[in-house]
Amino acid sequence: MKRLLFWLTFSVFPITAIIYHLWTAIIGFSEGGFLGGLLTLFLPVLSEIYWFFKMLGENEAYTIVAIIHAILAFFYIILGNANR
Repeated sequence: MKRLLFWLTFSVFPITAIIYHLWTAIIGFSEGGFLGGLLTLFLPVLSEIYWFFKMLGENEAYTIVAIIHAILAFFYIILGNANR
């Protein structure tokens, strides 16, 4: 189980993080205009938190993916620090 969690965290998380951030940027451009999109591109953590709360109740798929991504990020940080 620990091996599976390690593999999922360090091989899948970076790929999903890029895809998730691109999705967030698309939402930023479509909902917030050009300036909102640019801010979303250059401030990934802050913008993903902002758009998570902004999309609650509007885009259920995005909020579910955001929660899963936050859990994976937690494990990514914890396991990354444990291996140092």
